[in-house]
Amino acid sequence: MKLIAAVAVALAVGAALSVPDVALAQASKASSCSPVGDLSFICDLANVEDMLPVNGGRWLVAGSYKTGSAGLYLIDPAAKTAKDVALSVGKPDPIYTGCPAPDLKGLQTHGLDAVPGAGGVTTVYAVNHGGRESVEIFRLDAAKNSAEWVGCVKMPEAASGNSVAAVPKGGFVVTKFLDPNDKTAFQKIMAGQVNGVVYRWTPGKGFSEVAGTQLSGDNGVVVSPDGKWVFVNAYGTNEIYRVPLAGDAQPSKVKVNFHPDNLRWAPDGKIFATGQFFEPSAPPNSPQGWATARLDPQTLKVTPVVKEAGLPEFGGATTAVQVGKTLWFGTYRGDRVAYRAAP
Repeated sequence: MKLIAAVAVALAVGAALSVPDVALAQASKASSCSPVGDLSFICDLANVEDMLPVNGGRWLVAGSYKTGSAGLYLIDPAAKTAKDVALSVGKPDPIYTGCPAPDLKGLQTHGLDAVPGAGGVTTVYAVNHGGRESVEIFRLDAAKNSAEWVGCVKMPEAASGNSVAAVPKGGFVVTKFLDPNDKTAFQKIMAGQVNGVVYRWTPGKGFSEVAGTQLSGDNGVVVSPDGKWVFVNAYGTNEIYRVPLAGDAQPSKVKVNFHPDNLRWAPDGKIFATGQFFEPSAPPNSPQGWATARLDPQTLKVTPVVKEAGLPEFGGATTAVQVGKTLWFGTYRGDRVAYRAAP
């Protein structure tokens, strides 16, 4: 899996590898940070695969899918600036047991979720591949640019995590994208084979599989505000599924014309789905085209929002969020995030 071609392909879909896409990151870093077409950028950020608004949109908290980088960033969407979050180890939350503090300088953060709390402190859940396959939990005080680690949950055996979403009244769901020990896992995903699942972690009970989520490359995931539904992407089959988190309701699905990566709630209650147009014959480090669509969670109607050709400066977008009248985009590789006016 650490061959150059395999690394480039696997990172494109968020597989848990410890080797970043160095070639493209260096090429991107050498280029200008000036706008290109309808995209503008904030640069000097390492592989922001996921991000989402906190403190009412005053900030975006972002991950860094590159071992040894910041771990977490704070992006100021008004000032168009970004900074590393100061990380420290705090008092462990007793609901997370049997998981010692990580090497904070060795984090490789992937999918994120954030739950607002009292006093402007936000609980951030971060899928991590740095040193262990886990979900790390932080208490983020954005006003002080600091986050305390308060616990973690290690992933089940043979499971590489991808995206995470908090569940109302405690716990979270997390997607298994693939088995990191299977050297043919990505090829199986692209062939539409089932190899992933959504796990639900409940305090005091641990992990259980969410019925109906055994899919081809389970990727982005969100949970409805009432906690009744899980929305999850099947990367290999270009599908988005709506599955009951509990009860006997029937799952539903819809097809999209790209490989859906992350899901994010839009301000109007719809869901942004963002992903890549994967070309197997393309050279490993060539720019990837990408798209964002809007999903109606009730009807599953899909409406195109943005379609972009891959640029040397920015390609392979993985996530989209909206703050005010601006859309923000992250990518699994490169040294920047992108933004543009919302259509």
